[in-house]
This record gives sequence, structure tokens and C-alpha cells, in this order.
Amino acid sequence: MDKITIQNLKCNKHPNKDLQFIQVNDVLAQPNSTKPLFYCSSCFNHDLHFKSINYLMIDQIFQEADNNIIPKWPPVNNYQIISDLIDLTSNQSQLDYVELITNFFNQLKEEFLNKIDVIQKKMINEALKYPIDRQHIIERYQEVSNIHQLKQLLNNEKSNNLQDYSILCKEFISQMESQKDKNTEQLLSLLTQANQLQTNFNMEYPHIIKKQLFTFIDQISFFNLDIPEFSSSNHDNNRNHLETNIRNQNNQTGYLKLTSELIMKLVSNKSNFCSDQFLSKLSENLQSINPILKQFSFSTTVFKENKEQIDFSKISEEKINLIEEYVKHSIASQRGEQQFEQEVKNSLEIKQITQIVDSKINFLSQEFRQQFEKFLVDVKPFLKQINFTNTFTDKNKFDFFRNLSNGKLNTLFQENLPNLDLKLFVTQYGNWQRNCVVNKKENGYYEIECLKKSDYWLNCISNTNLQKDQKYIFRIKVESLNEGKEFIIGLMRNSQADQVVGYNEYLSCRLQKNNQSVIKSENDGIDKQLKGAGFKTSGENMIELRLCLKEQVLEVLDYPNYEYKLGLEDKYKEKLIQLDDLRFYLGIGNQDNKLILMDVKIVNEFID
Repeated sequence: MDKITIQNLKCNKHPNKDLQFIQVNDVLAQPNSTKPLFYCSSCFNHDLHFKSINYLMIDQIFQEADNNIIPKWPPVNNYQIISDLIDLTSNQSQLDYVELITNFFNQLKEEFLNKIDVIQKKMINEALKYPIDRQHIIERYQEVSNIHQLKQLLNNEKSNNLQDYSILCKEFISQMESQKDKNTEQLLSLLTQANQLQTNFNMEYPHIIKKQLFTFIDQISFFNLDIPEFSSSNHDNNRNHLETNIRNQNNQTGYLKLTSELIMKLVSNKSNFCSDQFLSKLSENLQSINPILKQFSFSTTVFKENKEQIDFSKISEEKINLIEEYVKHSIASQRGEQQFEQEVKNSLEIKQITQIVDSKINFLSQEFRQQFEKFLVDVKPFLKQINFTNTFTDKNKFDFFRNLSNGKLNTLFQENLPNLDLKLFVTQYGNWQRNCVVNKKENGYYEIECLKKSDYWLNCISNTNLQKDQKYIFRIKVESLNEGKEFIIGLMRNSQADQVVGYNEYLSCRLQKNNQSVIKSENDGIDKQLKGAGFKTSGENMIELRLCLKEQVLEVLDYPNYEYKLGLEDKYKEKLIQLDDLRFYLGIGNQDNKLILMDVKIVNEFID
């Protein structure tokens, strides 16, 4: 009867052909389209752009609407949902959860008849909350899709005109298509509920309970949501969840239940060095007796007050092994065996560190050195992370200073800034000396500060000429320098100090503030790369100027790292010997710039 009415209507383009397809998708996108809503087989063959996803067979609606889910109806955003629902309803055995539950309880009734009746009803009621069988899913699908309304519309005997059919059907399909989001949401919810039961359903746990004492019968459940961590083949995946549970239990003031997850959390600590195979098997076995474990409780917390288990899972294997070695070393040290302690002190690592610490130039107290040696003995395992094969850049120089007599040390320290009687002043070049002040501090430092912006570079020079045969070291700290601004360090002639800018002699290095560092700017003579690539300070932005006029040495280094070294270009070196009135020179000219001459020394040798 269903097919009689539709068969009375023929295709407008092919009068001898029955209508076989109806467009059920993209109707809204073609509101003014002249394209027919219904297709016969010839229409289908002639449409080179035919999209099967947009059409539904009319016969399929009549034949399957009452008992099946129609693949392309209703319009949804994701047709995989409908496909999954079809797959789900195609396997009747997968949806017979009530039957599985019933079979289990029928078997168990013989042994626990009185209690089984109560539990059976409880579990069945829980299962019935889901769309558990095919009929439930079909009925809900029919409700959401209005498939019967579409069927009724196609079966309307009052209209024998294809145009009328098209208008009615188009209106209905447009209405359904306009609620795609709603259709999608409702069918997805249906699929989720159906799959939720399938995923959540568990037959193993009840069988485990069956093997336990009859007093545990109340704990039977077929649903994974009621069975915490039942499947835990990979314990690491549940680590965060376990940590939260254990932490919550540790904060409880009441009774603490013993569970398999609590035991696994304690045993699986990485510091126990348990194999993954063992932990997996242990977890499996503990789950099988979890109902029994839960019968035990303790009126205490898991960990000590204000303490938590250390999470060694976040530490590398190398660090774990190092900790293990340290613990063994610490235990051996606590035995107080003199031979063991002496062996540790004689190790290469501690001997070299002690040698450095004991150097006279460190000026460390005896008490500190003893405490430091005791500390080194305690942390000996961690010292192997340091490569001691190339400790010194120059062992001979280290030994030279380490073995200096007290008399020679005192002589070296007397060759400092006060003994040189070196002073700094601003020359009269440009008559801008009032814009700059030079202050000598009690500690012997000189502060050179530019108070106002100057149109010229200000020459700040030393009060005495430099000696040809002396080796000088000047150390300057950039206390304040605005971003992108420059200053100059080097040498200039005293006879030219009031007449020209200092860098005209090309015996200088121009430096510039860049982010938090000082870098080389333009070439003013000291531009020859002797070490590193470029020039850049770090930390407190200290610069060291080295010079020996007789040996034609004029260098700028980053202090104290000495990663970069710039030297005077060869074409200017003759000036160091030819000019007799060279003095230390600083050039500044930007407001708020402050440089500090921290140190001036005469040394025997320059040490890289």
C-alpha cells in the first residue's frame, strides 16, 4: 500500500520512469533551485554531479523506516553517528545486556538466593537507564528523526501531483535540515548512551566477587564506573589520578580503606626499581582481591605529618641511579670508617677541588676549608658529573700563584690603585667639563657621571702619562648606560686632550649598550679579533683594558669571563712606542651615563 501512491507519480522528465530518489540534504543551500527534489533512474544516470550523500532511496524509507535506522536521515553534521548507530543495532547480541545479567544471577541464585533477588533487580534497573536494546534505540531514533512523518508525507494519497509532493516534501526536509545541530546532538547523545553501557559493562568483576565470601555480595556491580581502576594494565596512565586519591586519603581524619590502588601507588614508586612486568602482574592480582582489601581500614594517615611521597617518576633514570649511589655512599660514611673516609678524600675529584680551595689567593679561613672538605666527602657521588681532566687552562700559572710566598703576595697587592696615585679628570675640550663630574670614593673607585647631554664627546683622562715598560690593567664597570648609547675606552695624548676628541688617535674601542650587555660599536682602532667572535659583556658589564706600550699591547676584554678579546690593529701599533704622552682615556657624552673605574693594576704578566 505504501508504494502504490508514489508509483502513481511519474518523473516529469522521464514519464515512463518511476521516482526512486528524494533529495534529503543541501536543500536549504538551494532555495531557488529548479533542480527537481525527486529523481528517477534516468535522472540519476544523467546527473554527472550526483552526490549520493544528498539522496535517499524512496523504497528504503518504506521498507526500513519501521525497523531500521535510515543511513542518511535525518540531516546531521556528522553522518558517522548514524553509521555507528546502524552498526550498534545490527548486532543484537551486543545489546542483550539484561540477558547477560539475568544469566549470571540465575546461576548465582542457587547459592545465594535470598540476596541475589535484591541485587539482580538493582543491576537490571541500572542497565535499563541506558538504551540497552535495539528497540529502544530504534524508537528514540524515530522520535528524533521524524522518519514516520516523512513516510506519511510520501504516502499522502490526497495529492497526485508531483509539484505538490515536491513542495510539501521540500518544506518538511527544509525544516528538518534547519535543525541539523539539534538532530546531531540528540543522535550523538543516543549513541553515547548506548556505547556508554557497552563500554561500562563488565562481567569479570561479578565472577571475581562470586569467588569471595558471601558477605561481599553487596559489592557486585556490572558497571565500570562503579569499579575504580578495574582495568589497570598500565599503572603509569593512572598516576595522577592515584596521587590525588592518596593525597585525599592522607588528609582524611576518619578511617582509611585499604585498596589495590593504594598498594600500587606505594609499591610502584620508581625508587623501588620494580620491573614493569612485576608491577603489571601485581596490579592484576590486586584487582582480583580488591573487594577483600576494601574490608580493611586504618584510623591513620598514609604518610607522616606534612610529608608526601616523593614522585620519582619525574626524575630521569640517570638521576635515580645517582641518588641510589649517594644513599649507599651516605650509609657507608655513617659507619665512621677512617679508611673509607680517607679513600674518598684521596679521590681525584676531591683532591683537585681541595687544591683550588687551598690556594693562597683565595684567602679562605681554615674553618671554612674544613667544612667545605667535609661537604665534598658527603656529596662525592655527585662530583663525577664534573669533568676534571682539563680543570686548568694553564696549570703552571695556577701553581705559580698558589705557591707564591706571603712576601710576594703582599708586593702584588701593594701595586694597586692608591699606590699608583692615579687620578681622573675631565679636560677642557669643548668647554663641556661642567656637564661631567668625576668623584673618587673611599674605596678608591672613580665614578665618572655625565649630568647633561653634550654636543661633543667629553675627554676624561688620567693625571699621569703611562710608562712604556709597565703592564697596566684597567677595569671599568658600566654602572648606567641608556639603551643604544655609547662610550669610549682607550688611550689619548695629553697634549691633545683640550683640543680634539680622544678617539682621533685610533687607540680606542667604542662600546654600546645592547639589551643588558655591552657590545662593540664602531672601529676606533681596537678592532682586531683576538678571541671569540665579536664582543659582549655579561653580568655586571665589566670591561678590562690591558696595555703595555713597549710590547705594543692594547687590548679590551670582557671581565671576568674573558670570552672575547679585541686588540689594536697592526697599523696603529707604532703609535704606542712613538707617542710619549699617552694617558688612559674615557669618552662619554650622554646624560645619565655613569662609568666606574673599579681597578688599576701593574702586573708582571697578563693572564688570559
